[in-house]
Amino acid sequence: MGYKAEKDKIERKIRIIKIVLLCVLLAVLVGLCIFSAFCPPSTWKYHVKKPKIKERQEGELRMHFLDVGQGESILIELPDGKIALIDGGDWLENTATTVLRYMNALDIDEIDYLVASHADADHVGGLTRIVEAKKVVNAYLPTVNAVNAGERYAAFYAALTEENCAKWQSSREISLSGDGYVFEFLYPYSIDVSEETETDDNALSSVLWLDYKGVSALFTGDAPTATEDILMRDDRLGMFTHRNVELQSTEILKVAHHGGKGSTALNFLQYLQVKTAVVSCAENNPYGHPSQEVQDNLAAVNAELYRTDERGSIMITISADGTYKVDCIS
Repeated sequence: MGYKAEKDKIERKIRIIKIVLLCVLLAVLVGLCIFSAFCPPSTWKYHVKKPKIKERQEGELRMHFLDVGQGESILIELPDGKIALIDGGDWLENTATTVLRYMNALDIDEIDYLVASHADADHVGGLTRIVEAKKVVNAYLPTVNAVNAGERYAAFYAALTEENCAKWQSSREISLSGDGYVFEFLYPYSIDVSEETETDDNALSSVLWLDYKGVSALFTGDAPTATEDILMRDDRLGMFTHRNVELQSTEILKVAHHGGKGSTALNFLQYLQVKTAVVSCAENNPYGHPSQEVQDNLAAVNAELYRTDERGSIMITISADGTYKVDCIS
């Protein structure tokens, strides 16, 4: 075979290969278009890259402090099978994705109690997509300063309305307690919301207390030291006794305001019995959270500190025998 004939044969093979590759590429593109049309991302992207979490055992209560960067989201599996979610992190794309993938890893389709601690975007920004993706039975909403609420809270509230979720105003009168556990709103109460605090969303943060088998946890949102003072005052006055709340027995503390120095005063920690503290914050965050002052206060009461920026998502499991353990979920 001559040189020209050999060259033509090679070129024909190359053209055939190019045509085949082009056809394959077109087929893939068409397939992706069809897949996207019938299977939108919302139906599958929250079911990939799920964290590996072992199944909850009978009689366990589990608290998951999710790694959502410089925001906050806490998922609670109650021993009667009900699910509580306190906050949903910020509005960034990967935040709600993190929460929803975590929920799917636990096969959670329904949220019985959704609590927005306050209206700051780093706590409610991700809740809009969560409400759209999961059924919410009851939503507990903060007292909102209309000036500071912002578009993220407005979008979340609109989503609740669109999905016909039951909405309740968070207040000290609300009890979410069930068989074997006490889950109570401790703040705010109408007498605690003054004209001064109405301009500060952090001062309006809901505070909840949870007890199971003698192990107690306190969830504080971004509550400042002024709220801590109110809680200690009211506990001393016996205002929580009839609700079976023993504030001074609190062992587990969700540290307020990502460990910011305007919260978690030493006298408050000394009033409690904190042994385990959790801070939700982003790695190398520009706010310096958690502050050295708060870290020093926790060290002064010998509390072990767990940080989401260092450990990832943190799971605390309370067993039926009244013991608890801490695991880090990568």
